[in-house]
Amino acid sequence: MKLTEKTKLNIALIVGAFIFVKVFYSFWTADDFLVELDRFNEETPYKLSTSEEWSGELEDGKLGDFYTCLLNYRGPSAKRRNSGESRIYYMYLPSGFRLTLYAYGGEVNLFFLYKFNPDGSKEESGGVTVYCPLSLLN
Repeated sequence: MKLTEKTKLNIALIVGAFIFVKVFYSFWTADDFLVELDRFNEETPYKLSTSEEWSGELEDGKLGDFYTCLLNYRGPSAKRRNSGESRIYYMYLPSGFRLTLYAYGGEVNLFFLYKFNPDGSKEESGGVTVYCPLSLLN
């Protein structure tokens, strides 16, 4: 069976629409889920680790101006890579929340918010872009 040009065009349009929805779905769902950030403020305590399994903390304190910076997140298409050493940090927050922070040269460029439920399940935001220096933490 030979496909007509019109059929090929329709298939291409459907595939293109699917890819568009898939790429931007992450940010749309992130935006809905990131309203959870309203639970926190500058006085919220945190614990920071370089281990997802929590093998000791690097530091703890209060979110301070870092919280305000996180609220200025943008979609993943705004991401630019900074120079410097790349590190992943895990920031544990009250009430079963965790931020996974991707940093370059001491500045967080991308983060994901996770909520750990009492039944053991977890919810995750899509990744969003920020430019927040870790030095903003108190």
